[in-house]
Amino acid sequence: PGKNGATLTLGNGKKIAINDALSGNIANEAGVKIFKNEKGQLIYQVVEDLNSALTFNTLTTTRGEQTEVLLPDGTLVFLNSQSSLNFPTNFKGAKERKVTLTGEGYFEVTKNKLQPFIVASNQQRVKVLGTTFNINAYADEPHTATTLLEGSVNITNTNSQQNATLSPGQQAIISTQQLDVKTVETDDVVAWKNGYFMFNNETLSTILNRVSKWYDVDVVYKDDAMKNKTFFGSISRYKNISELLK
Repeated sequence: PGKNGATLTLGNGKKIAINDALSGNIANEAGVKIFKNEKGQLIYQVVEDLNSALTFNTLTTTRGEQTEVLLPDGTLVFLNSQSSLNFPTNFKGAKERKVTLTGEGYFEVTKNKLQPFIVASNQQRVKVLGTTFNINAYADEPHTATTLLEGSVNITNTNSQQNATLSPGQQAIISTQQLDVKTVETDDVVAWKNGYFMFNNETLSTILNRVSKWYDVDVVYKDDAMKNKTFFGSISRYKNISELLK
């Protein structure tokens, strides 16, 4: 199975490997102290008010990695495997707190009515004031899915400019020009963040796409008809892949 880990790319281009062995102070950039706490979280702490140019950092996970980061405003982000989050080192003075996501992320956003939190991802823009939600925006998935657990979010399809406001338990699906909203089991959606795979009547191709990202394996189908077979089930993400396949 995968593990906690990521690569942090600073504004100056320096790359820092984040892993279980790394702890304590990692870097200082544009008045921000970056360190890793005892829980394994990457923490951004503003230490001084500088008038220096705004810099952006990028946190990236490969296949078989996941990580979590506490942004300067107190927002907590869990980043799934093969994903990235681009964000400023400091939100001070900005009209909005904007970050860019590729792949999948779970967000617990600190409330600030004067400074909306914006997540830009594949084909969509999500605007929140303070809430808990999950975005699945992998390029190799057929659509982008945003699922709301608490609070309220506004979704805009950047292709068609369609928009919708979600209530807890709802999911927005975006595919090219279309935006659809449905009710889902949120426990299934965020199972990855809690250490589980949960499959609820999903096709084998969808299931194994997720499995390949976490176990860093490639999947070959001898019979393409197998891709559309559907399955239910749940298992810890930390079991060996042989147990998951069984």
